[in-house]
Amino acid sequence: MTGWGQDGPWARSAGHDLNYVAMTGALHAIGPADGPPSIPLNLLGDYGGGATYLVMGLLAGLWQAGRSGRGQVVDAAIVDGVAHLMAGVHGFVNAGLWTDRRGANLLDGAAPFYRLYVTSDGRHVAVGGIEPPFFQEMCRLLEVDLTPEQQHDPAAWPHVERTLAQVFATRPMDHWARLFDGTDACVTPVPSVAEAEDAAHLRARGTLGRDADGRLGPAPAPRFSRTPTTTPTRPVPPGSDTRDVLDELGLDADALIAAGVAHQIDPRGDLP
Repeated sequence: MTGWGQDGPWARSAGHDLNYVAMTGALHAIGPADGPPSIPLNLLGDYGGGATYLVMGLLAGLWQAGRSGRGQVVDAAIVDGVAHLMAGVHGFVNAGLWTDRRGANLLDGAAPFYRLYVTSDGRHVAVGGIEPPFFQEMCRLLEVDLTPEQQHDPAAWPHVERTLAQVFATRPMDHWARLFDGTDACVTPVPSVAEAEDAAHLRARGTLGRDADGRLGPAPAPRFSRTPTTTPTRPVPPGSDTRDVLDELGLDADALIAAGVAHQIDPRGDLP
């Protein structure tokens, strides 16, 4: 896996997640209309466009090699993966359904039924009721008089946004979390990373948990029916598996480690 790919004029140039995401146009599309683009952590580039596509490429390569008897190089470039993740947006653009500006489209915060609202305690709730039945369920629970016609009429969006913003600003985030819990209104709180551990649904599924050392982290995903596991594992320091991998490949692990070609860390050692 590389940032710019195995070939191209920038193949040997330095870069990081933000650079790759920026080059694809994805970064330009993320953020408020009246502000700069928002950095989507390194979830979109390194993990989404990079690691995910590398895994898919390796699995596809192994499947093909098992049938053809021939191997091949998997060129998983982060910039390619992010561009591929933007296929849906390109489809909207080509159909004339997407404006090439931030905060001006259905899924980028312009629509009042798909955005964040501030609560009375300065926190936020996420509203995602795109379909009319979900939007109407939210309106029913909020006791506001907004119609399906207003929902999908851009001319009415400022009124819809003001109405929802005023209501959500009257109560703290936890109040709205309780009100919408288990409903089809598509309204959820926006907890912090640490607070997410206490989300009832995530706790019931074991989505987040503690490893043997008490560290909070995600459980393995996806899950498998025959080999289930939901316990977060202790992070493994780089180099912990070096000897096992070299042995599996039939290479002289001791010689390579002694020569400094391979690096090994005792997997039982403390994390840095």
